[in-house]
Amino acid sequence: MRIRKLFFLTCLSISFCVSAIGQTQYETDFQVWNDTQFIFPLDKKKEWNAVLWVFGRFGDNVSRATDARVGGRITKKVNKYVTVGGGYLYRYSNPTFVRSRFESRYLGLATFSVPLSKDKKWTLVNRNLYQYEDRYSRPNASVIRNRFWLKREVTIGKKKFEPFVSFEPFYDTRLKGFARYRTQAGVSHKFNNNFAADLYYVRQDETGGGTRPGTLNGVGTSFRITK
Repeated sequence: MRIRKLFFLTCLSISFCVSAIGQTQYETDFQVWNDTQFIFPLDKKKEWNAVLWVFGRFGDNVSRATDARVGGRITKKVNKYVTVGGGYLYRYSNPTFVRSRFESRYLGLATFSVPLSKDKKWTLVNRNLYQYEDRYSRPNASVIRNRFWLKREVTIGKKKFEPFVSFEPFYDTRLKGFARYRTQAGVSHKFNNNFAADLYYVRQDETGGGTRPGTLNGVGTSFRITK
């Protein structure tokens, strides 16, 4: 019962935040997202991993590319509950569909996983990400992102799936406030030891504090390929 109450309160809180933010919409868009990770274990225990990361996003109601990124990161699994790492992304974006932008992002991250039930089927994950954005011709920024998501392992036809919901605020130190809120809901599935994927719905709300004001809705996929 406690787990069900926690799940209900989490969904209610996310819905409330999204509803409140949605009161001040300026623009709307529908997008399709994908990110693909190629994971290369660096030791036999797979505690150290190198990751090649590729992103693609289509916006303006899926009529043109609005975001493309490529980069990589190194991660270290400290134990079964904690993973840390750092990396780099080069980004092209065109959020206003008028002028293209380019930037380099330097990343530091720490992820914490907490089992919420004795059978470990309920899991709460907190991914803390610090990103320094070198925006070239525009003012640079540091962004702190804390993504919280709740996962539940279920078995359907002898196959395991993980439905999830998540909420992620973006705090921009240059703006001295929250520039963005992202909500996702979807399902994860590990097909085999080399391939796993997520399918999800995403809603992203911009506060209008110097970024593109408005709201986007979309669907996305995330692929993880382990070599």
